[in-house]
Amino acid sequence: MAWKFAQPSLSSKVIVILALSSFCMGVTEFVIAGVLLDVQEFFGIDAHKAGYLTTAYALGVVVGAPLVTIPLSAFHRKIQLLLNLGVFGAANFVLYVSDDFTLSVLARFVAGTQHGVFFVIATLTALQVSPKGRESHNLALMVSGLTIALVSGVPLGTFIGEAYGFKAIFLLIFVFTSIAFCSALIFMPNTLKSQQIRFIYVVEALRVPPLLKAYLITICTCGGAFVLYTYLGELLIKAMGFSAQAMGFILLAYGGCAILGNLFGGRLADSCGSARALKLVISAQILIYALVSVSYHWDWLVVVNLCCMGFVAFAGIPALKMNAMNVAKKHTPSFMDSSISVNEAAFNVGIALANQIGGLVVVAPLLGISYNPLFAALFATPALLALLLTRPNA
Repeated sequence: MAWKFAQPSLSSKVIVILALSSFCMGVTEFVIAGVLLDVQEFFGIDAHKAGYLTTAYALGVVVGAPLVTIPLSAFHRKIQLLLNLGVFGAANFVLYVSDDFTLSVLARFVAGTQHGVFFVIATLTALQVSPKGRESHNLALMVSGLTIALVSGVPLGTFIGEAYGFKAIFLLIFVFTSIAFCSALIFMPNTLKSQQIRFIYVVEALRVPPLLKAYLITICTCGGAFVLYTYLGELLIKAMGFSAQAMGFILLAYGGCAILGNLFGGRLADSCGSARALKLVISAQILIYALVSVSYHWDWLVVVNLCCMGFVAFAGIPALKMNAMNVAKKHTPSFMDSSISVNEAAFNVGIALANQIGGLVVVAPLLGISYNPLFAALFATPALLALLLTRPNA
């Protein structure tokens, strides 16, 4: 489709609305990492089962991104976003009032479907309003809401969970989502149209080898960090003896570095291209993830290592989005929206797989949390191999 570039003032307004909504999604997705031990105690379950709350969310994204987006694609972007935020807020309110683990997992799944829908809407809208040459930069700004959630939302959620119980966090998310809904209602323009997504287009996108390679790269690059990140409570509190408050500050530092990494990654992708940027970033990810298996023996060193991990983990996101868009534009120009929706699902296929692998490593008798960093590095390795084996003009 032909993108119509809007004036900078419209672009800035839309990006701010999307970043605010992205913040709400980010808090919901990542907050479980800060309260996983509280979840275990509240429901009387082990770390692996508690990880179902994260896995259910990620699986919801996998379903929501390509499938729930289909009926919404008939509406213009503003209506899509309002419906999306409305359902997302309701799901988080259910999490706040529910005392049943099964219902909580179901609510997390529903919230995840809306997360998937949101990042399809947000990615395509950000590209639609971005001036040429600033696409990756604006994608990074939109995703900055996600990384700001790591800085303020996740540590704040950890502190709130410690003071009022972890369920209070979901009430806070509901409030912030309501603010995002009202902002979109008032400020989002009605002129941003969408491209109709059809199920057959989603199926066709899965039959294009270059797109499958792009999705594999997204899965492995995005998922790698979560083999360890989701279970940081096991590493920092149980294995190393940090307090819950100290972990909150470490997550704060992690999130600050993630913001810097995300913005750096956007500029890197704009300046040297998405493929080259990904090769550099993924190489750094593999090295830095693996080093945590050594650095965790020293308190100060593991904090530095985790900050570097946050930087490189999020530096790849803008390049992953641009890589998929470039491949979709070349191979499926008539249904780019559908192809990109599958890539958004791929982000959370990676997270879901990583969460399960990380949980199994934690509870495995001969392994344990000290091995999670090595498995995180291994998880990212196929993405680098796929890039290295790809011809420059393929």
